Amino acid sequence: MPYENVPQFVDETPGMKTYCTCGESANKPYCDGAHSRMNTGKTPKTQEITEAKRVVICDCGRTSNSPFCDGTHSKK
Repeated sequence: MPYENVPQFVDETPGMKTYCTCGESANKPYCDGAHSRMNTGKTPKTQEITEAKRVVICDCGRTSNSPFCDGTHSKK
């Protein structure tokens, strides 16, 4: 599953989450180890979510705030 040019909106629950940054996970936005299997050179980002909330995860691979979307996908 290559990068998409849209973010992933997720209603998260508290806990440690590991998000895909390589774009190849079959379980986006979460890492499934595809970066290792496909030798992408990317590593996932682990983030602690401290409260239930909606998060916006980057799926274009160009954010400067990984794993969160910063709107880069919409800039030309």
